[in-house]
Amino acid sequence: MSADLWLGIGGTLVLWVLSGGVAVVLALMLAAGSLSSNRAVRLSARASVNLTRGVPTSLFVIAAGVATMHLASASDLPTVFPGTTTAFQPLAWAIMLALALGSAGHLAEIFRAARAALGSARLEQAAVMGLSSVRHATLIARECAAIALPPTGARLIHHLHNTAFAALFPVAELFGAIEGQASTTFRVFHFALLGCAIYAALSGLTWLLFRLLEAALAPPTARRARTKLPAWS
Repeated sequence: MSADLWLGIGGTLVLWVLSGGVAVVLALMLAAGSLSSNRAVRLSARASVNLTRGVPTSLFVIAAGVATMHLASASDLPTVFPGTTTAFQPLAWAIMLALALGSAGHLAEIFRAARAALGSARLEQAAVMGLSSVRHATLIARECAAIALPPTGARLIHHLHNTAFAALFPVAELFGAIEGQASTTFRVFHFALLGCAIYAALSGLTWLLFRLLEAALAPPTARRARTKLPAWS
């Protein structure tokens, strides 16, 4: 593969990891807020969830990109996005945040539903175990994670694909690199097939990571009952 493609893969991975991490943090905050006993906090969190779920990610990216190209200066933020010039690093940061917003609401609903799926009996049981607040929160988080991991993994694979919206701006990422190579060499089918293979490989690695996390969080009896991971379907 050419150097441009390697830079594109690197740019996509950095965009995905940073924006996915920010999306998870925002989602946890929104999920916690939507369960708050404070009515103002609860309504604000739910409104934010509905907003971020209802607005297309592409619109977030376009709005953030256009605004940053007119307002940001090159020295404001550190250079972390490979293949993107220093002048456009703030633009890449803005797109990263826009991508995070595009997934935050969806992930918040996944986390909220995972907690609800535990049921009131299990939540009450955890509350009367006499654990410290930290250990109680850890226990609930572990129980929720076993439920939330499959849909979270699916959403983050979709989130990986959403990084392609960065190709609308001068930010290096995989989709733009594939498009550029196909346009300059006229080998459209070759690079389209290569792009599909790379995205499929990255998606497969993400799926495998989450299946391994699921296996690690499974009860010991369930882990002993499995001899191998189920087939990817």
